[in-house]
Amino acid sequence: MIVTGASVVQWNILAQFLQNLAGVPASSDLCMFGWMTNEKLRGVVGFNNFIGKTCQMHVAMDPEYRFSPREMLKVCFQYAFDTRKCELILGIVNGNNFPALRYDAHLGFIELLRLSGMHVGGGDLVVLGLRRVDCEYVTTIKEKAA
Repeated sequence: MIVTGASVVQWNILAQFLQNLAGVPASSDLCMFGWMTNEKLRGVVGFNNFIGKTCQMHVAMDPEYRFSPREMLKVCFQYAFDTRKCELILGIVNGNNFPALRYDAHLGFIELLRLSGMHVGGGDLVVLGLRRVDCEYVTTIKEKAA
């Protein structure tokens, strides 16, 4: 089940999850989607830093849960690309976080920039990007016309 943080209580729960598991502080432009199973929050995807035709995406997962439901991915990417009209989603990852880099590559993100030793703890700061045209989780204009 997808939760959107429609109420202040829900928003705070999602924001706390994102802060605790991904180190992402709440911001005034933060929009989040959460995935729940068996009444337990399993993952949160947040978007913020909407600048021009870009935004930043953050992902936090319950350490005991390693699954990204396609339904959740579609909702998240449709929000960024269709609702917010972004053309590029950015993700910033520590180059030492190999599971996150693999996960992001699986979603279609590619490395745009690497700054040696600039992430927390001395890891490389890796800037990843996913363009709408390369995202398999949104319906293309051609598919809509068919």
